[in-house]
Amino acid sequence: MEGQEVLENGVVGNGVAAKSSFSSGELGGIFDGVKEGMNLGDDILQDFDLYWDDISGRLMVSRMVSDSVIKGMVGAVEQEAAEKVRAKEMEMAKLKEDIQFCVTEVNGVGCLGSYALSDKQESVRHFTFSGGFMENGEMMDTLIRLRGSVKEQFEKLKKDIYDVKEHHSLRRIGSSSELVGLSGILQENKSESWGQVDKTMNRLKMTVDSVFVWVDDTLRLSKSSVVELQKEKDLQGELENMVMQNLLRSFLEDFESKLWDQNTPLCNKQIDKLSEIAMIRADLDGIFRSLPSAELGNLTSHGSHDMDTFQNKVSRDHVTPPKSQEENGKIEDSSTDVPKNFETAQLKHLSKEDLVSYFNNMIIKMKRDHESILQAKTEELFTLKAEFLRLRERGSYVPHKKDKELDVLRKKIPEVLSKLDDILFVNEKCPSIPCKDENICNLKNRLESLLSENCRLRDSLAHKKNEVNVLSSQISDATEKMHKHSMAEMKMQKLIDNLNLAVQDVDIEASIREEVYKCFIRELREELYMQLHMAREFHEAIFKEAAVNSEGTSITEIGDSDCESLIMQEMFAVIYGEAVMDFERSFKELCGDFVRERDTRICLELQASQRENDFALEADEKFKLKEELVALKKLLEEKDRVATVVSTALEKERNQFDLVSQELNSLREQLTNQNNLASENSKELNLVKGQLVEASNQIEVFKEKANLLNQKLEQKVEELKEADDQRRMALALSEERQSNLLSLEAREKDLRTQMDAIKGTIHELSTMLAEFELKVAKRSNTNGLRLEHSQTQLKSLLKKANLLRKRALVCQQTLEKRSSDLQLAEAEVDLLGDQVDVLLGLLEKIYIALDHYSPILQHYPGVIEILKLIRRELSGEYTKAV
Repeated sequence: MEGQEVLENGVVGNGVAAKSSFSSGELGGIFDGVKEGMNLGDDILQDFDLYWDDISGRLMVSRMVSDSVIKGMVGAVEQEAAEKVRAKEMEMAKLKEDIQFCVTEVNGVGCLGSYALSDKQESVRHFTFSGGFMENGEMMDTLIRLRGSVKEQFEKLKKDIYDVKEHHSLRRIGSSSELVGLSGILQENKSESWGQVDKTMNRLKMTVDSVFVWVDDTLRLSKSSVVELQKEKDLQGELENMVMQNLLRSFLEDFESKLWDQNTPLCNKQIDKLSEIAMIRADLDGIFRSLPSAELGNLTSHGSHDMDTFQNKVSRDHVTPPKSQEENGKIEDSSTDVPKNFETAQLKHLSKEDLVSYFNNMIIKMKRDHESILQAKTEELFTLKAEFLRLRERGSYVPHKKDKELDVLRKKIPEVLSKLDDILFVNEKCPSIPCKDENICNLKNRLESLLSENCRLRDSLAHKKNEVNVLSSQISDATEKMHKHSMAEMKMQKLIDNLNLAVQDVDIEASIREEVYKCFIRELREELYMQLHMAREFHEAIFKEAAVNSEGTSITEIGDSDCESLIMQEMFAVIYGEAVMDFERSFKELCGDFVRERDTRICLELQASQRENDFALEADEKFKLKEELVALKKLLEEKDRVATVVSTALEKERNQFDLVSQELNSLREQLTNQNNLASENSKELNLVKGQLVEASNQIEVFKEKANLLNQKLEQKVEELKEADDQRRMALALSEERQSNLLSLEAREKDLRTQMDAIKGTIHELSTMLAEFELKVAKRSNTNGLRLEHSQTQLKSLLKKANLLRKRALVCQQTLEKRSSDLQLAEAEVDLLGDQVDVLLGLLEKIYIALDHYSPILQHYPGVIEILKLIRRELSGEYTKAV
């Protein structure tokens, strides 16, 4: 501007010389050429603006179309997912109803469930949990891979967009001065389109990040829900085991009390019958001893001794066999001869109880043999005495007849005695009821002691469980801390990445500015040289024309023209000096800006190093927390060992009750798992919506920051434009415009390729979403298969319950058979009582016959005493009967 003003002043000051030296036609031609060049430049600029507006409109349309396509795809995916979730919820509701119906049937069956399905239930449950953990791990791995691939694609896209933007900014910097110098014909709306491209890219990145965060949260929630379900299962199992134990214990006690109530009257009746039989035997033995024979002392003494032993057996309930040490000499001799009749090798293989029973049988046989021998001897003595009396009385018929009757009576009484001995001997083998009572008391005492030990062990186990819970809470706190540290670590890593990207951006901007400044300085030099060259040519032409037109002028005029030329040279030197001064000032300002940017970059690097140090400290804290976790795990293992030692003592009593309760628990747990999964899905959707809102707020904040930085950059660019506006030429503009048109076409091709790449990434994201939907469908199918498996297990449980009912019916039939056997035994005892009554009738008849012959038998005092005894016994029986 200053140079032009000086030129105008010089032309005005030397108006006479100019008028004399220039013609008006030539000056008009020069100005017309300049105007035509300016009009061509304006036409080129207008065409370029129209072309660029067309490109920006097409980009806007393509962006809107891509946004609408993405929205449609997302809406379709959401609708399909919602329909699938509704279908699964309907299936879950139906399955819940079926399972509730099956559970009611199982509860109706009662506590008679089988114990064989517990291992299968445990294996299935272990399979479901292990399958859930494996699926979570696979999902985490795939999520990490997808996140890495998406991050790489976004980085590539960002670099491509940044390169295009950089090239466009360089073009704008080169053409901005000329545009401003030409009254601002080009309106720069391109920054808005680039800002919209950045917004769309950031929105797409935000949506992808929100999807990844949502999936990560769902996986973590599933892991935490699995752990909580395991704890709830353990608690429910313990409570149900306690309830089932109490129910079964009460059921067993009631059953035992009923059995003893039914058995006690039968046992009392049996004892009464046996006591009556023993009394009858004693009476018969007394009758047998009262027979008139002096040689029957040994027999009567032996019979009385056997009677005493049988009474002792009845009083002791036949627990111990009779061991009499006051036997006759013959029995001792026979007992001493017993070991000669058997082999000692056979007895070595027998147990103590078998030996005792064997020797008792031998003793009883020996006693019977001895009694038979004595009976034979007594019969011989009786016959001898009868012959002796017959010879003594010579022909007395009545005593002989009485002797025969007595002989018959003597023969029948031992037979009856032997039958009664057999009955009492059979009773010896029956288990004793008082002994049962004692055993029951002992068993009850033992049960009480076991219950007390069980309570003590339960208390200790509860204490250990409390300690384990405390340690588990500590572990959960430590895991939460680790999770927080990991989240902080991720945030720090993101901050470091952002800082690195900012440093790279700053470096790129600094390099761009350096190149811009170099280009600017180069163009300034060229423009200055061009201006000087044009000014020299212009002045030379003027001087030549002045020399041709003023050949006839005087020497004074030549001197004036020389002075003017000297003055013009001095003026051009001043103008050149001022231009150099302006250039030095602008260069110093640029150097100051460069130094400031370098300082900011150094500050950012220092901040990054500080963050890395903080990250190292956090890593050390994390390592310490890991060591603490290892120590806590060791303590937990020790506590678990102690708990296992304690629980082994309880498992022997709890195994029978746990098997039934575990079957019911597994079904209930599957129902709770399904309900929890449905509730977790709804929670996860709410979390995703909140996370999307938060991410959108953060993106708006980042956009504001980016706009501020862009405004600063635009301000600096405008300053550079204002410095370059007056130093551009029209010819350079046309050439640069043509080159820019070619570059724009190349960039348009690059943008198309980039849009194709963006479409490819969108297609990949859609495929990833489809894979995710397939995984969700697979998981739902697995849940359906598990429910079908549970239905099959319930069917098998019903079958086994029916089998148990059949077994109960068989047990009832066996009890009825045993009761019928007892009734038969009672009938047999009644028959024996009838036989005893018949024998008493015979005795009564014998007594009547002997009483009829009492005057004859007065000569036999022994016979009269026997008759008196029979009379007493018969009178006693009649009184009892009355």
